[in-house]
Amino acid sequence: SSGINAEYGGGGGGRGIAKLLISNLEYSVNDQDIRELFAEFGSIRNYSVHYDRSGRSLGTANVTYINKSDAARALKTYNNVPLDGKPMIIELVTDEPTTGGRGNGGNRNNNSYSNNRSRGGSGGR
Repeated sequence: SSGINAEYGGGGGGRGIAKLLISNLEYSVNDQDIRELFAEFGSIRNYSVHYDRSGRSLGTANVTYINKSDAARALKTYNNVPLDGKPMIIELVTDEPTTGGRGNGGNRNNNSYSNNRSRGGSGGR
């Protein structure tokens, strides 16, 4: 299984922030419970239980880890494990997968600018 982990690390470019979505939570579970459960796997960037407008728990929460490998271990350890009698359902959610595409667009624009500039130069002659 260590081979799979190494593969994940390469795919994520090494330093990937990873968000876990936890659902099917007992309604009494709060932010502190989530922090205590998930902090043991590594550094957490943020965490929160989701509430509706009247302050009732929606039974879902998210935890964002600074390292993908920590998130993967937490998922493996706690997925389908009962918390206060209800099995937690944990999914790995990736945020903003479009950053690479945006970068390419920028490069293309830069190229067209430089073409225009050189054409303008020859025209001035």
